[in-house]
Amino acid sequence: MIISTETSGNFSTSNASWTPIPGLVLKVPEIVGEAILFVLNVPNPYATGNNYPGGNFGISYNGETQGPFAAFTYSEQAPSSPGRVPTTLCVAAVLPPQPSTTVTAMWSSIRNSTVHIDSPATLTMIL
Repeated sequence: MIISTETSGNFSTSNASWTPIPGLVLKVPEIVGEAILFVLNVPNPYATGNNYPGGNFGISYNGETQGPFAAFTYSEQAPSSPGRVPTTLCVAAVLPPQPSTTVTAMWSSIRNSTVHIDSPATLTMIL
């Protein structure tokens, strides 16, 4: 089974702490002992700033951000025209049996930059 959700609109964050990406939340059906693959695909993000800007992307289960994450930064201190940096994160997990497990895509900025999403991003789980 595949369950997916997609963003709609333009979003940005300059928060250095993990924050939810609007619209990328899934409810996981109660499954006992089954492995689940979560895929966060952000195909066209970019970051602006003047200290090697970049962004982090992660996945949270029931409010707890997991260890695996994806990140990008630019090799120029202050890029005159920030390019797009396609970013995909895959996380495999066996979640504890809970009737209301929520999975949320998270993001944060790197070095006081602003991270932007202006095209659809997706959060998918494969059961």
